[in-house]
Amino acid sequence: MCEVIDESTLKCNGVEITWLKHAGFRIKGSVVIYIDPYGINRELEKADLILITHDHFDHMDLKSIRLLSKEDTVMVHPSGCIVEGYESCGLSIGEGRNVKGIEVKAVPAYNVNKPYHKKGEVVGYILNVDGVRIYHAGDTDRIPEMKGIEVDVALLPIGGTYTMDVKEAIEATKDVKAKVFVPMHYGEIGLKADPWEFKRAVKNAVILKPLLG
Repeated sequence: MCEVIDESTLKCNGVEITWLKHAGFRIKGSVVIYIDPYGINRELEKADLILITHDHFDHMDLKSIRLLSKEDTVMVHPSGCIVEGYESCGLSIGEGRNVKGIEVKAVPAYNVNKPYHKKGEVVGYILNVDGVRIYHAGDTDRIPEMKGIEVDVALLPIGGTYTMDVKEAIEATKDVKAKVFVPMHYGEIGLKADPWEFKRAVKNAVILKPLLG
């Protein structure tokens, strides 16, 4: 059961998924998780886990990471992507691990017809947070590996230029099996995609407003 509890947050079986902006999300259940926090401009709850999909500035934002971290925060990131100064958990594509009671699996994310994100350098994540399965697609185009993904909530980029655009993301919803789709990776760095185009084509889409917009 998922419901929008405020303009920025979707709640699924007690787990809150808040869109911060761009590709950044906060997930609150038994622990507090951030994925790709970027441009954090005020105090937010400290993180138990921070997941980084790749090392581009708008995904591995060290200033935001420092602001959200506490002494025992664990960084989860692709193997080969180093976040210095923190307890670190590097995952290879296809590798899963239990981190602070949360099942985390790194899955493929890459560009098919663009030069920005090469296969093997970027990951998406599938999380099991208190029984709620969440897919953060990372910076990716529509890729064949999406056909094997089955989750409760899928967070998909729609901004184009560096990732798939709205039309490609709509097609990706035919591959990914999810109860709810949330568009992301637009509204920043010149990415002006229309989320309502996505909503009109995807009946189980939910549009969130960025908390830090």
